[in-house]
Amino acid sequence: MHGATKAPGSAQTKQTQLVLINLLKAGSAQLIVLHHLAFYGPMSDHARTIMPSLIDWLYDYARIAVQVFLVIGGFLAAKSLSPQGLPGIANPLQTIWRRYIKLAPSFIVAMLLAIVASAVASLWMTDDSISPMPTIGQLFAHVLLLHGVLGYESLSAGAWYVAIDFQLYALTTLLLWFSGTLAGRRVPWLRLCCTNGLNT
Repeated sequence: MHGATKAPGSAQTKQTQLVLINLLKAGSAQLIVLHHLAFYGPMSDHARTIMPSLIDWLYDYARIAVQVFLVIGGFLAAKSLSPQGLPGIANPLQTIWRRYIKLAPSFIVAMLLAIVASAVASLWMTDDSISPMPTIGQLFAHVLLLHGVLGYESLSAGAWYVAIDFQLYALTTLLLWFSGTLAGRRVPWLRLCCTNGLNT
């Protein structure tokens, strides 16, 4: 049928949305990597003399791709936690733990590699982008994905985003659980607020 359109909830529509989201994530990831290369380390200074306009653009604008990750992350979190747009989670701690297990292992390995890389680089050069050896408290705060909350400096340029992703997911989970517990009792307006917030 030539005039047929795809239904909003059809499998084909969902697959198209997933492809678009993956393309946005892939493109944004590359822009963030290029931004870091243009921003940190002595290599950026040498690259700027060769292609100043491109390096300056990456320095100023490529970081906007972080906003794409935040929006997509919020959308996917709401989609997985509350696909019907309604509050209520049976076991919030288990949900948060599953998210932590998904993020933390690879994050911890990346942080250990960053520490080793900084130690090796410090033997060859002196640069502000090279992080000093972390303290035990700083390492522990990174393992918990709470280094920013606890006031510790990030061991890597992208470490703050992983921590923010986990923290926002945990807060969203607790909000849904809390509103689901109260909804239908004395504060029915809370369900409306949370539903509207998730659908925004």
